[in-house]
Amino acid sequence: MAETHPFRLHPDEVARRAREYFTEQLGIPLVRDMAGYMRFEDIHGFVELDIRGDANNQSRVTFQYQGYEREVHEFRRLLAEQAQEETRQGE
Repeated sequence: MAETHPFRLHPDEVARRAREYFTEQLGIPLVRDMAGYMRFEDIHGFVELDIRGDANNQSRVTFQYQGYEREVHEFRRLLAEQAQEETRQGE
C-alpha cells in the first residue's frame, strides 16, 4: 500500500523525525538511507518513506508499509502536529 501526504516541514526534518521514531523509539532498523528514501525493516515488516521537497520547504512523503500500519498512522499524526505547531510559532 502506498500513500502520499504533504507536510509543512523541511524534508531534512521529516527524515530526522523518521529516524527518531522508527529506529530510536520503535527499534526498527534503518536498512537503507539514501537521498530522499528511507527503509526501516525487521522480521515483522517494513516501512519505506520517499521524501520529496516541495515549495516553501514543505515535503510530500510517500509511505509504503507492511505490518506497521498503526505505527505509520501515528508517525503521520506526529508530523502533522509538529508542522501545525511550527506554523503557529511562525505567525
